Amino acid sequence: MSSPAGALDESRWPFLGSMLWGPAVLVLVACAAIFYYGHEVASTLRQSAAANARAHGQATAHEIRGFLDREHERLEAFVLEKAPEISSILDYPDNWPAIDALQTSVRRMFRGALAFTVTDADGQPLFEDFDGLVGPVCKAAMRGFAQVVDQGLDDVAIPPIHPVPDAFHFDLISPWTMEGGESGLFFISMSPQRIAELLAAAEHASGNRMVLVNRDDPTLIEISAVGSRDAMKGEFRLEPEALVAGHFSADLDGTQWRLLVLPDDTALEAALTQVYVKVTALVIALLLISATLLLLIRRHEQRNSSLFTRSLQSSVNRQRAILQSMVDGMITLDAQGQILHVNHAVTRLFGYEPSELVGHHARTLLPGPDGVASDAPLLDSLSGGEHTAIGKGCEVLARRKDGSLFPVFLTLGESVEGEQHIFVGILHDMSAYRDAQRKIAAQAMAIERSNQELDEIGQLASKDLQPPLQRIALLGESLGSGHSDALTGHERAQLKSLTEEARDMSELVKGLVDYAKVERQPVAAPVVLDAVLEDVQRDLATTISETGARITVEPLGEVLGSPQQLHQVFWNLIDNALKFRDPDRPPEVRVSLEKDAERADNKITILVQDNGIGIAQDRLDGVFEAFRRLHPRDAYPGMGLGLSFCRKIVEGLGGEISVTSTPGEGSTFRVSLPGAD
Repeated sequence: MSSPAGALDESRWPFLGSMLWGPAVLVLVACAAIFYYGHEVASTLRQSAAANARAHGQATAHEIRGFLDREHERLEAFVLEKAPEISSILDYPDNWPAIDALQTSVRRMFRGALAFTVTDADGQPLFEDFDGLVGPVCKAAMRGFAQVVDQGLDDVAIPPIHPVPDAFHFDLISPWTMEGGESGLFFISMSPQRIAELLAAAEHASGNRMVLVNRDDPTLIEISAVGSRDAMKGEFRLEPEALVAGHFSADLDGTQWRLLVLPDDTALEAALTQVYVKVTALVIALLLISATLLLLIRRHEQRNSSLFTRSLQSSVNRQRAILQSMVDGMITLDAQGQILHVNHAVTRLFGYEPSELVGHHARTLLPGPDGVASDAPLLDSLSGGEHTAIGKGCEVLARRKDGSLFPVFLTLGESVEGEQHIFVGILHDMSAYRDAQRKIAAQAMAIERSNQELDEIGQLASKDLQPPLQRIALLGESLGSGHSDALTGHERAQLKSLTEEARDMSELVKGLVDYAKVERQPVAAPVVLDAVLEDVQRDLATTISETGARITVEPLGEVLGSPQQLHQVFWNLIDNALKFRDPDRPPEVRVSLEKDAERADNKITILVQDNGIGIAQDRLDGVFEAFRRLHPRDAYPGMGLGLSFCRKIVEGLGGEISVTSTPGEGSTFRVSLPGAD
């Protein structure tokens, strides 16, 4: 039976069939190599992402544990320092001024403090500063901690986040002992916001989600980058499969928490998609080229065998050009490790000409562990031994012509031609990746050292300068009051001036330390401004009461920033409004949103308006400059740093601050901050 017209008949062209097989095999080998290369690149990306997640998880667990340890140490030092005040309150439980003073000291020392309690040795509360926060869970923790202390154990777990509707919190507990032999516990309920900020920073750096879960119930999220369970609006449970898919988990010693690092594969999937798209496009291109070539071979062979030969050679050249244009090095080896072919990338990476490599053993390029020439590692990989790179890839040391060593990621593909095994190796230079890793690690260490030095300088300034200045001021007051009759008018004036200057210097030292800290901006996270203003009003409650001020705060929403720094901004603005009040009328302060302002930069503007004495127009330009005073010091004390703090904080958060004022009527401050949406 004859073939249809135009059909390929190998009986008529016996050599044609064999020639068609050659390009087909080459295309299949090239496709397999490309697919394998894409698979190995994807596997490398996944491995790198998992390793990055584990490294950041370990660092974050260490940072959180360090933060808790430092808070405990600070609490122990605080209890020791305040032992006389605690003893006085125990003797006189109704001494509310003393309790209020202790509460103020707690809040100044521990910014995240929500409430505190003093208990007896059995853990029974003797007094507390807030009703309702210290509930059954806290009291049970007090009694349990008291039993542990009685047994002489040191490693005490921090209770998990308490589900109190008004304020989710965890507890810091320290034993106290008075000179009379009385003992008990000092118990502080802490906001978890600082821990949430640490988690948010770690998520930003690693690209993975990080949460603290309850060790007894691993699906229950206690704290995330958003905050504690109340801030998560009820979405605080993990699916069981999320626990299995996590990159890393670690129990935090001394707590009831476990850190989980959960994969966020958005960026990884995007990178993998690019790899697969490129691989698919290259394969499709090769297939199209192959189909075109086969069609040309068939057409030309029917005309002229010489044209067929030239077309086939053109196909080989094009495929060779594709291989030579690859960024990564590609070598072809036999089963004994002899080099059969190399592409141009190998010449560029290693410094050899192709003629210097073809026919030589691959140990010329891949010497083995520690750069020692040996056939064993390579032959092990080619034979599918214990350390084979076939199917998974591995990082090995490579050696250039000049003898220098550098890391490469080796992937191998295998092809069998009859009884002969051919291996295709892809060599990806890892030098830039390793250099980048080392630079990132060095930069992180340098930043950490700088932060530690700043903290040490601030602590030294506060410790070494403020106490002498305070003692000078107290001595001056004592001499002025106790020996005034023995002093001349000039001497009393000099002594008063000395006392005031000592107090001004003490305030200046504190102001400068706080001013320097503003340069270290924390990681911005969503902050509820309404809660910040509530805290500000509580801190200024005494001043508000003494001045008869009326503070009006409208709903403000959320912005991106730091709760502590935003607290300082609005505390300064409201405190200034109360300080620079009109003596003829009670102060009024209104905090609201600028509702009519339309901004394209996703910022919101908060207005702080007062009815104070106002600011002259010719002085408005310098209102935010450090140490710039707009009013006499004898009438309005201060160092002129408050508004400068506000500007540094707001601009550091990516915002803006400005002021308009009318003397005799009041001032309006505009604070623009990035919105949380």
